[in-house]
Amino acid sequence: MQHAVINQSWFRPFKKPSATRLRLFCFPYGGSGPAVFRNWPGHMPQEVEVIGILYPGREARISEPLIPNIKQMSQSLMASILPRLDKPFAFFGHSMGALIAYELASQLGAEHGQAPEHLFVSGAYAPHVSDPDPIHQLPERQFLAALVELNGMPQEVLENKELLEYALPVIRSDFFACADYRNQQGLQVRCPITAYCGDQDTRVPVADVEQWRQYTQADFDLRVLPGDHFFLHSHEQRMLAEIQQKLFPRDAVLRSANADSR
Repeated sequence: MQHAVINQSWFRPFKKPSATRLRLFCFPYGGSGPAVFRNWPGHMPQEVEVIGILYPGREARISEPLIPNIKQMSQSLMASILPRLDKPFAFFGHSMGALIAYELASQLGAEHGQAPEHLFVSGAYAPHVSDPDPIHQLPERQFLAALVELNGMPQEVLENKELLEYALPVIRSDFFACADYRNQQGLQVRCPITAYCGDQDTRVPVADVEQWRQYTQADFDLRVLPGDHFFLHSHEQRMLAEIQQKLFPRDAVLRSANADSR
């Protein structure tokens, strides 16, 4: 019998609380890494442990092969994340990260009877929706132009040939993984889902994000924010305040009651 491999390099904890009340696992969008979430711990209660997920083939895992498959990525992560689910936990994922977070949450329920407190999906099609405009197969110049149009390439990468040569194969692999992914089982998660989208996102329209509704047995909330595909950066503090309220609704009620009594 083959034993699953536990690999701690998946995880980038930003700050270890003295007492952990909940772990928030954050799944980055394609071509990026855990640093996307580096500001998040400062906007969360101290007892929330924010953990960024680092995919193979980038940063400290650059020597590992890329995994251009959402299901395989989730399955590879499963054994490693299980020991960290000894506390209440939640998942947040943006774009490709949302698909991986959902796939992992649904398989945790099906195989281990575990569920996040909440699943936050952001800037992502529902799992059964096809990408109407796959760009991973474009020649390099057109591929880069499409990324620039999406507002997804930092200027420092565009201006650095070495960085660009490193980043483009990773991003292309991630776009392929998203375009190739289709959830045929339609497994529902047992936790609530909150789905975020940008009202000016030309790649992921609101109607496609709204279809996440059918993937939960619990409550569903659609949140439309101003901005393009990367609205999570321009509206970071607003999103984090809402996430905190979703995770700790009783705390929000107590804060409101205390404010009213003053």
